[in-house]
Amino acid sequence: MQNMYKKKTYPVYFLIPILVIFAVFYISPAVLGLFYSLTDASIKTSGVHFVGFENYQTLFSDSATFLTSIWNQFKFAILDALGKTMIGLLLALLLNRKFKGNSFLRALIYIPIMFGVIMCALIFNYILSYDGFLNTFLAWVGLPNLTHDWLGDFTYAMYTVIGVDIWLGVGWSMMMILAALQTVSKDLLECAEIDGAGSFRKFLSITLPSISPTLSLSILLSVISGLKAFDIIYAMTGGGPGHATEVMSTYLVKSMSSGSIGYPAAISVLQFIIITIVALSINSFTNRKEKS
Repeated sequence: MQNMYKKKTYPVYFLIPILVIFAVFYISPAVLGLFYSLTDASIKTSGVHFVGFENYQTLFSDSATFLTSIWNQFKFAILDALGKTMIGLLLALLLNRKFKGNSFLRALIYIPIMFGVIMCALIFNYILSYDGFLNTFLAWVGLPNLTHDWLGDFTYAMYTVIGVDIWLGVGWSMMMILAALQTVSKDLLECAEIDGAGSFRKFLSITLPSISPTLSLSILLSVISGLKAFDIIYAMTGGGPGHATEVMSTYLVKSMSSGSIGYPAAISVLQFIIITIVALSINSFTNRKEKS
């Protein structure tokens, strides 16, 4: 019996395969990207010369567009994360109750995740264009004042893309929170009910603290995903109109049209640094909140 519970130790060389895979597929591309960001590498020339921080200086000299793209990327990430988590929480609370059609609704909300992002973007481009389905429907029901150029208007374009991305990903947040809700102690809920606590009081005092680690994880992962968001934005607006939906990822792709490798690599390195700082900050903040 003692041998059964004896702590097993394994040779260190068992880690070699995973370390090799991690080094080849994760560390090497990152180091290569950092190296190219310090060079004048281009697909138009064969030579690669070290230029120091020249690409970074060029990047910040074009500060208006670049800073706009950073601001838009943060706006997209924060609103997208809050939308997915809050709507996901409301849907999870609803679907945590037993009623007819519960399983069907869960599957219906989760289905958009299985669709291709580009296909969804093309469909919503048709629905939300100025002469598309939504505006036609609003005019038909007598609400022409609500019609807008949802993807071509400087004011609405970003919020429209965020709304579509929330629709695509809210099912994932909902399923995470729903799983957390089912681990909340039923004994505690019954005790609180016997003591006269109402539904709202039970939610604030028992349910919300119990699922707060899952809510924090949902926000953290959604923010990181939003700070890297590219496909849905590029497919729906291409960063336009003007620079209204320009984010770091679309700015990076457009910079590659010049043939330069060093300049896009500098943008990529800065994006990596920003995401790392934000992720560590959120993680540190949520850890302190959970401990307190």
